[in-house]
Order: sequence, then structure tokens, then C-alpha cells
Amino acid sequence: PPAIGRVSSISATLVSAKYEAAAIRAEFKTYKSILPTPDQLLQKQHSFHMLRQEILKNHLELPRFLKYKNEGGIKPHHALCCLLLSEYEDGTLNERAKQSESCLVRTLSFGYLNRQLNNPANFIRDQFSCVVDAIPADVVKPGILRKKIRDRGLPIPNYFLDPEDEKQFPPHIALLVILQDGEQELRHLDHFFYRVAFSSFAAIALALRIVLEVIGAAGAIWGGAEVVKLRTATKNVELFRWISLGVGGLSFLRFVILNVPLKEDAGDILGPAGPWSLRLPVRLRAVTEHPFHYFVRATRPSSQSTSKKDK
Repeated sequence: PPAIGRVSSISATLVSAKYEAAAIRAEFKTYKSILPTPDQLLQKQHSFHMLRQEILKNHLELPRFLKYKNEGGIKPHHALCCLLLSEYEDGTLNERAKQSESCLVRTLSFGYLNRQLNNPANFIRDQFSCVVDAIPADVVKPGILRKKIRDRGLPIPNYFLDPEDEKQFPPHIALLVILQDGEQELRHLDHFFYRVAFSSFAAIALALRIVLEVIGAAGAIWGGAEVVKLRTATKNVELFRWISLGVGGLSFLRFVILNVPLKEDAGDILGPAGPWSLRLPVRLRAVTEHPFHYFVRATRPSSQSTSKKDK
């Protein structure tokens, strides 16, 4: 695949600087103990400078992606590309993508929907896998990287977005989350208790929205007509029954339009890297407002399928 050439090119560039995926993982082990948990990293989005200060305060060697250029540093998005492209090359990226898919959901939705990615590491990998063939062969600046991806008609991963964009979270945070996942530090996010608790909460929120927005609308017409004496037990019963059903049908159509996941929703509805990138109160509000999104997402086009269309 074209991406393999990009792996070799970017890796060769970083290897020449004595920095590649293995080195990134090796140096991570020297400072991982002082880092916040992955969800805290995403929620607080610790700045480049803050992380530097924390590592230096503990008298540890800075990783090269947190060093300045005059210190021999490597840009965080370069290191992130190298790490994820190495996973693409050894098949890890595709394997994780297959594990996150649900044949049942895809079949029932005729391929339009897929299981939601609530684990932030899986979310980061999924966004990268969609643009892997658009990653330029040379190491480039963030602005050029965004242009290359946009020119292919692909969605820009949230960690490559302009810093002023509301959905953006820094590439050094994405890199640290992927490294923490490699050390099994995200297992608590997939704990059975959390999954049951939030799934139950989302299911109840979804049921309540249907009751309030669909059944409630039809009931309001039926009951309101009786209050103002437009409907009585002997007059207009059938007429208002059909009017109520019609309003209920229109309300259900509105409910579907507002709640069916779209490709553009990724990193917007449930947080920049999924629900765990939001603080608990904000996460509960997001799930309450969009409970269906907690379970499923729109199937996003891969860079490979876009390449075929271009050809």
C-alpha cells in the first residue's frame, strides 16, 4: 500500500535523527510514572510547556518531542505520525480497527453505522487510519499536513486541526495517550462497571427523549384538544386520533434527523476524543443530549476508498 512508503520515508527521516517508534516508546518508560491518567490528560489538555516543567521538576530527561528545536527536539506531530505509521506497518492499526467494528450493527444499518469508539486510544487510531494514505512522504509542517489531508477530501483528525479549532486537542496529548495505551494504562476506561453504568444511563436517556419528544408531542395534541373542548367523547375522536398520530409521526421524523449519527459528528458530539475526553458533568450532559451517539457512530470513509474514487 502507498502508506508503507510513507512509513519508510518518515521513519528514515527520524532514524537519521536517531529517533523512531522504538526510541519514542523506550524513553516513555522513563517518565510515564509522573504523568496524569489518560482521561485527565485529555480533559485538562496539559500544555507543551506545563509537561516540560513537570518532567524537569522531577529531574528526568525530556522526551525529544517536548524539546525545542535548538535542543534537538522533534515536532510532536512528527513523532505521532511515526508511532501510528509503525502500527500501520506491523498491522496493529488494522487489527484494532477490526476489533472495534460490529458486524451486527453494520448489517442492521446496511453499512451506515458502526459501534461507537468510547476508548480515546481507539478514537485516535481510527481517525488516523482514515487518512493514512494522505500522510505526505516527507516530514512537513502542521499546516501543510492539514492541506494534504483536506486536498484528498478526508476529515482532518482532531489532533491535527488548527489549535484555534474547538475540536482540536494537541498532538503531544494524542501521542502520550497512545503510549499509555501501549502500557495498558487505559484498561480502567473499559472496566465492566463503567460500561454498564454509562450504557444504562444512555439507554434511559434515549428512552426518555423518545417519550418526551415523540410520544409527548402526540399526547399533547390529544390532551390539549380535550382541554380546549375541540375533542369530546362524542365528537371528533377519530379526527384527533389521526391528527395526534400525524404529529407523533412528524415528531419521530424530527427525532431521527436530530439523533442519527453523521460523519461530521466525530470529535464534536461526545468530546474531541470521545466521552472520556470530557469531565464527568460535561460527559453526562453530552450523553444525555445525544444518547444514541454513545452506542453507534457513522461509518467513516477510509483513505484507501477515497484513493480508489480519485483514480
